[in-house]
Amino acid sequence: MFLRFPKRDRAEPRLPLVNADTPGQFFLRTMLLIAVFALTAWAFWANTERRLADVRAASAVWDEADLLTDAQEKALRELVDAFREVHGVKLLIHIRRDTPELPRLDAQTLFVGLCPAKGQAIVELPPLLRKAYGETLAQTLENDWLRPAMASGQWAEGLVRTLKHLWDRLGEN
Repeated sequence: MFLRFPKRDRAEPRLPLVNADTPGQFFLRTMLLIAVFALTAWAFWANTERRLADVRAASAVWDEADLLTDAQEKALRELVDAFREVHGVKLLIHIRRDTPELPRLDAQTLFVGLCPAKGQAIVELPPLLRKAYGETLAQTLENDWLRPAMASGQWAEGLVRTLKHLWDRLGEN
């Protein structure tokens, strides 16, 4: 079970990590060994970043009602990433079968909750946006943008138009 290595005498020289015949060959082999370690570390870091972005994007758009197509869901995830990168705002979109519930949010999260079957919508702005644009912006987005779109059956297009309107408002300042 355990590996046993033979003991070496103290008089026996230790073998070097890199074997080479000339100093130039030693330098080249050492640099190649360092490059392999560096490349491995970079690949691990890049994979971790990619997986973290996938997990973050998957949790940002939640379609419990299973109403979005794959293309629509992918487009919404890209929009969520754009909100984060350009405006520094985390965007959460929940599409529910039942009444949308407001989750616990932090100070940078913008929440949009929809229930197309019941025609219900919730928009919750972060405190900084509420101060900048007033308390009425969330109500305007709910009542003038989302609910009429759900009443006409075009809730997905209404959601995109609402987010575009919000994007434009954030880009004004």
